[in-house]
Amino acid sequence: MIKNVAELLQGFMKEETAKLNAYELKHGPTIGDMYEGLSADLLNRAIPPQLKLQIVDGFITDGDEFLSGQMDCMLVRGEGEKIPYTKSFKWHVKDVLVVFEVKKSLYSKDLINSFYKLRQVSESYSKYLFEGKHKENKAIDLSPSYRTFSQLTGITAPNYHNRETLSKENELIYTTIFMEQLMPVKIVLGYNGFSSEFGLREGLIKFLEEEGTGAGYGIPAFPQLIICGEHSLVKGNGRPYLSPLRDGYWDFMFSSKANPVLLMLEFIWTKISLEFDVGMPWGDALEMEGLNEFLRAKAVIKEDQGGWMFKYDELSKDTLESRTSSIEWNPVEVTSSVYAIFHQLTQSDVYTKEPDFIAFAEKEAGSVSEFIDQITSTNFAAYDGECLSLNSENLIAAALRDGRFVLAENNSGRFDVWLASNY
Repeated sequence: MIKNVAELLQGFMKEETAKLNAYELKHGPTIGDMYEGLSADLLNRAIPPQLKLQIVDGFITDGDEFLSGQMDCMLVRGEGEKIPYTKSFKWHVKDVLVVFEVKKSLYSKDLINSFYKLRQVSESYSKYLFEGKHKENKAIDLSPSYRTFSQLTGITAPNYHNRETLSKENELIYTTIFMEQLMPVKIVLGYNGFSSEFGLREGLIKFLEEEGTGAGYGIPAFPQLIICGEHSLVKGNGRPYLSPLRDGYWDFMFSSKANPVLLMLEFIWTKISLEFDVGMPWGDALEMEGLNEFLRAKAVIKEDQGGWMFKYDELSKDTLESRTSSIEWNPVEVTSSVYAIFHQLTQSDVYTKEPDFIAFAEKEAGSVSEFIDQITSTNFAAYDGECLSLNSENLIAAALRDGRFVLAENNSGRFDVWLASNY
């Protein structure tokens, strides 16, 4: 369903963009208003009306002294403050769900400007969360962040009040993940600009090489999505895209030439589903967005100060152009011994200190640690030093007729569709 909606909206977006590009006008602010208006119209078509959300432009406040620069487009709930004699609003950051920075043409200067402008959103939410007034005292459900942390690291997530049981590096990852869940989604929407995926990647890298050191350039500062025409930079923060740590590094930014409207809907609908506990029409398609490795980060602690060490996965223009915009979804294939453990995990946690488990692990994998690595590398289980537990809400562990053993999360019914089309 989401793919069909995205294709319809992309068609609308292309048609209307062509009209705006051809429109003869030299007044910069009005040109900007046209593209911002198109963005608001596009967003309005993608949001369920029963949620009674609003699309506005204006400023973001933390309820105290902080006030952002003017934001082009915001998806908000609740009530804002109308700015006298204008059409703009001042809106509390806690009620802002998505923020758009809109550019007719996105080149290096515009990319840098958008990064700095949207970084204010992260700063304002952080200031509100840790220093602001919380009149509602509303409980925050952090279970999505616990699951994301476990999927990223393979470590069972402690609850928030016990986070200090983690290493300092993992605590930084943990805190960053829950901030990514709570903060507004930040999207840069460029209708024209860099002509290739390679060019867009290089534009951000050049900026980071020149400016991206010190405070203010950590993972939370990056937008969730940067769209430039047909190409995008995509954040791997678990909302919804995520890849397990590689060599201790978090793949926190990817690049893609998948339908940018589809990517946008994935981020916005994920935010809405978490905030309002509603099911969105995701669909069960067996096609997934193709994501190319781009930026990785390793948590680093020096003198009790946390930071990030970045690594750029440099890919040539030819390599990027040779890759497809989508990939086929398949369940995770595992050995019979790993399957046996997951079959147990669907019933209860598995205690790894029991003699039977130790004997089984040593027989099947050579050592307990190697066997646990095989289990957690599937991305469906986490380990706390004693017990293995599932970090999937609806896991299917299946023995196929051809003798293979597979694992899959089946929330949307995707595994059922895959099974029906293959067997």
